Amino acid sequence: MSEYPAWKRFIWTLREELKGIGYSLLSGLPGASGCAVRRLVYQHSMKYLGTGAVLKSGFRTINPQLISIGANCRFATNVFINGGGGVTIGEWVGIGPDSKIWSVNHRFEDPETPLLLQGYEKQPVVIEDDVWLGANVFIAPGVTIGRGTIVAAGSVVNKNIPAFALVCGNPGRVIGWRKKPESSRMESVEQAAAVSG
Repeated sequence: MSEYPAWKRFIWTLREELKGIGYSLLSGLPGASGCAVRRLVYQHSMKYLGTGAVLKSGFRTINPQLISIGANCRFATNVFINGGGGVTIGEWVGIGPDSKIWSVNHRFEDPETPLLLQGYEKQPVVIEDDVWLGANVFIAPGVTIGRGTIVAAGSVVNKNIPAFALVCGNPGRVIGWRKKPESSRMESVEQAAAVSG
Protein backbone atom coordinates (compact mmCIF):
# COMPACT_ATOMS: atom_id res chain seq x y z
CA MET A 1 0.00 0.00 0.00
CA SER A 2 1.38 3.41 -0.99
CA GLU A 3 2.08 6.01 1.68
CA TYR A 4 0.48 8.70 -0.51
CA PRO A 5 -3.29 8.98 -1.14
CA ALA A 6 -4.61 8.09 -4.58
CA TRP A 7 -5.65 11.67 -5.34
CA LYS A 8 -2.09 12.91 -4.72
CA ARG A 9 -0.59 10.22 -6.99
CA PHE A 10 -3.17 11.16 -9.65
CA ILE A 11 -2.17 14.85 -9.45
CA TRP A 12 1.54 14.00 -9.76
CA THR A 13 0.88 11.68 -12.70
CA LEU A 14 -1.28 14.31 -14.40
CA ARG A 15 1.40 16.95 -13.86
CA GLU A 16 4.07 14.72 -15.46
CA GLU A 17 1.76 13.91 -18.39
CA LEU A 18 1.06 17.60 -19.01
CA LYS A 19 4.77 18.38 -18.77
CA GLY A 20 5.48 15.65 -21.37
CA ILE A 21 2.83 17.06 -23.70
CA GLY A 22 4.31 20.53 -23.28
CA TYR A 23 7.83 19.34 -24.12
CA SER A 24 6.50 17.47 -27.19
CA LEU A 25 4.79 20.61 -28.47
CA LEU A 26 7.91 22.65 -27.68
CA SER A 27 10.03 20.19 -29.67
CA GLY A 28 8.02 20.77 -32.85
CA LEU A 29 8.18 24.57 -32.97
CA PRO A 30 10.02 25.50 -36.21
CA GLY A 31 12.54 28.20 -37.10
CA ALA A 32 14.33 30.84 -35.09
CA SER A 33 11.28 31.53 -32.94
CA GLY A 34 11.12 27.84 -32.00
CA CYS A 35 14.82 27.92 -31.04
CA ALA A 36 14.21 31.01 -28.90
CA VAL A 37 11.24 29.47 -27.07
CA ARG A 38 13.12 26.20 -26.46
CA ARG A 39 16.08 28.15 -25.04
CA LEU A 40 13.78 30.08 -22.73
CA VAL A 41 12.05 26.95 -21.41
CA TYR A 42 15.19 24.84 -21.08
CA GLN A 43 17.06 27.64 -19.26
CA HIS A 44 14.61 27.06 -16.43
CA SER A 45 14.30 23.27 -16.59
CA MET A 46 17.91 22.17 -17.25
CA LYS A 47 20.63 22.06 -14.63
CA TYR A 48 22.50 24.59 -16.80
CA LEU A 49 22.13 26.00 -20.33
CA GLY A 50 24.89 28.34 -21.50
CA THR A 51 24.42 31.46 -23.58
CA GLY A 52 24.24 31.13 -27.34
CA ALA A 53 23.09 27.49 -27.35
CA VAL A 54 20.92 26.63 -30.37
CA LEU A 55 18.30 23.88 -29.96
CA LYS A 56 16.76 23.10 -33.37
CA SER A 57 13.32 21.56 -33.87
CA GLY A 58 12.87 18.01 -32.65
CA PHE A 59 15.22 18.57 -29.66
CA ARG A 60 13.96 16.29 -26.85
CA THR A 61 15.14 15.31 -23.38
CA ILE A 62 14.31 13.02 -20.51
CA ASN A 63 15.25 14.37 -17.05
CA PRO A 64 16.43 17.81 -18.26
CA GLN A 65 17.17 18.78 -14.65
CA LEU A 66 20.24 16.47 -14.84
CA ILE A 67 21.59 17.95 -18.10
CA SER A 68 24.21 20.73 -18.34
CA ILE A 69 25.00 22.32 -21.69
CA GLY A 70 27.77 24.91 -22.10
CA ALA A 71 27.79 28.11 -24.13
CA ASN A 72 27.65 28.30 -27.92
CA CYS A 73 26.56 24.70 -28.52
CA ARG A 74 24.51 23.80 -31.60
CA PHE A 75 22.07 20.92 -31.68
CA ALA A 76 20.68 19.99 -35.11
CA THR A 77 17.18 18.61 -35.68
CA ASN A 78 15.88 15.61 -33.74
CA VAL A 79 18.64 15.36 -31.12
CA PHE A 80 17.55 13.28 -28.11
CA ILE A 81 19.25 13.33 -24.69
CA ASN A 82 18.35 10.91 -21.90
CA GLY A 83 19.69 12.71 -18.85
CA GLY A 84 18.68 10.18 -16.18
CA GLY A 85 22.28 9.36 -15.24
CA GLY A 86 23.55 12.92 -15.72
CA VAL A 87 24.85 14.51 -18.93
CA THR A 88 27.46 17.28 -19.04
CA ILE A 89 28.24 18.94 -22.38
CA GLY A 90 31.01 21.53 -22.65
CA GLU A 91 31.20 24.68 -24.77
CA TRP A 92 31.26 24.98 -28.57
CA VAL A 93 29.88 21.46 -29.08
CA GLY A 94 28.07 20.63 -32.33
CA ILE A 95 25.68 17.69 -32.50
CA GLY A 96 24.32 16.50 -35.85
CA PRO A 97 20.74 15.57 -36.72
CA ASP A 98 19.15 12.45 -35.22
CA SER A 99 21.97 11.93 -32.71
CA LYS A 100 21.25 10.42 -29.29
CA ILE A 101 22.98 10.66 -25.93
CA TRP A 102 22.00 8.01 -23.39
CA SER A 103 23.00 7.98 -19.70
CA VAL A 104 20.65 5.19 -18.58
CA ASN A 105 20.41 1.53 -19.55
CA HIS A 106 18.21 -1.41 -18.53
CA ARG A 107 19.70 -3.80 -16.00
CA PHE A 108 19.80 -7.41 -17.17
CA GLU A 109 21.87 -9.41 -14.67
CA ASP A 110 19.08 -11.78 -13.61
CA PRO A 111 17.99 -14.04 -16.51
CA GLU A 112 15.05 -15.29 -14.43
CA THR A 113 13.49 -11.83 -14.13
CA PRO A 114 12.02 -9.96 -17.11
CA LEU A 115 14.32 -7.15 -18.28
CA LEU A 116 11.65 -4.52 -17.82
CA LEU A 117 11.37 -5.41 -14.11
CA GLN A 118 15.09 -5.15 -13.30
CA GLY A 119 15.32 -1.38 -13.12
CA TYR A 120 17.97 0.87 -14.60
CA GLU A 121 21.69 1.45 -14.41
CA LYS A 122 22.62 5.14 -14.48
CA GLN A 123 26.03 6.25 -15.74
CA PRO A 124 26.98 9.87 -16.44
CA VAL A 125 28.04 11.05 -19.91
CA VAL A 126 30.60 13.84 -20.35
CA ILE A 127 31.26 15.56 -23.67
CA GLU A 128 34.10 18.06 -23.33
CA ASP A 129 34.57 21.37 -25.20
CA ASP A 130 34.85 21.71 -29.00
CA VAL A 131 33.46 18.26 -29.87
CA TRP A 132 31.58 17.56 -33.09
CA LEU A 133 29.20 14.59 -33.30
CA GLY A 134 28.07 13.91 -36.87
CA ALA A 135 24.57 12.91 -37.90
CA ASN A 136 22.94 9.87 -36.29
CA VAL A 137 25.65 9.28 -33.66
CA PHE A 138 24.79 7.26 -30.54
CA ILE A 139 26.63 7.93 -27.26
CA ALA A 140 26.26 5.11 -24.71
CA PRO A 141 25.97 5.52 -20.91
CA GLY A 142 29.19 6.13 -18.96
CA VAL A 143 31.18 7.57 -21.88
CA THR A 144 33.53 10.56 -21.73
CA ILE A 145 34.50 12.19 -25.02
CA GLY A 146 37.67 14.26 -24.82
CA ARG A 147 38.03 17.85 -25.96
CA GLY A 148 38.31 18.56 -29.68
CA THR A 149 37.11 15.11 -30.80
CA ILE A 150 35.18 14.52 -34.03
CA VAL A 151 32.83 11.53 -34.25
CA ALA A 152 31.81 10.49 -37.78
CA ALA A 153 28.17 10.16 -38.79
CA GLY A 154 26.47 6.91 -37.80
CA SER A 155 29.07 5.96 -35.16
CA VAL A 156 28.23 4.22 -31.89
CA VAL A 157 30.49 5.35 -29.05
CA ASN A 158 30.50 2.94 -26.10
CA LYS A 159 33.98 3.64 -24.65
CA ASN A 160 35.86 6.73 -23.50
CA ILE A 161 37.53 8.72 -26.28
CA PRO A 162 40.76 10.75 -25.77
CA ALA A 163 41.09 14.41 -26.72
CA PHE A 164 41.38 15.44 -30.39
CA ALA A 165 40.61 11.96 -31.72
CA LEU A 166 38.87 11.18 -35.00
CA VAL A 167 36.33 8.43 -34.32
CA CYS A 168 34.36 6.25 -36.72
CA GLY A 169 32.37 3.01 -36.76
CA ASN A 170 30.23 0.68 -34.70
CA PRO A 171 31.68 0.30 -32.18
CA GLY A 172 33.42 3.66 -32.51
CA ARG A 173 37.20 3.49 -32.66
CA VAL A 174 39.97 6.06 -33.06
CA ILE A 175 41.06 6.20 -36.70
CA GLY A 176 43.20 9.34 -36.55
CA TRP A 177 43.97 12.54 -34.72
CA ARG A 178 43.22 16.23 -35.10
CA LYS A 179 46.22 16.75 -32.83
CA LYS A 180 48.35 13.79 -31.79
CA PRO A 181 48.83 13.16 -28.08
CA GLU A 182 52.10 14.63 -26.82
CA SER A 183 54.67 11.83 -26.96
CA SER A 184 56.58 13.17 -23.96
CA ARG A 185 53.40 13.24 -21.90
CA MET A 186 52.52 9.71 -23.05
CA GLU A 187 56.04 8.51 -22.15
CA SER A 188 55.68 10.07 -18.66
CA VAL A 189 52.39 8.29 -18.15
CA GLU A 190 53.89 4.97 -19.31
CA GLN A 191 56.95 5.41 -17.07
CA ALA A 192 54.74 6.22 -14.07
CA ALA A 193 52.66 3.15 -14.76
CA ALA A 194 55.78 0.98 -15.00
CA VAL A 195 57.11 2.33 -11.68
CA SER A 196 53.82 1.86 -9.84
CA GLY A 197 53.20 -1.58 -11.40
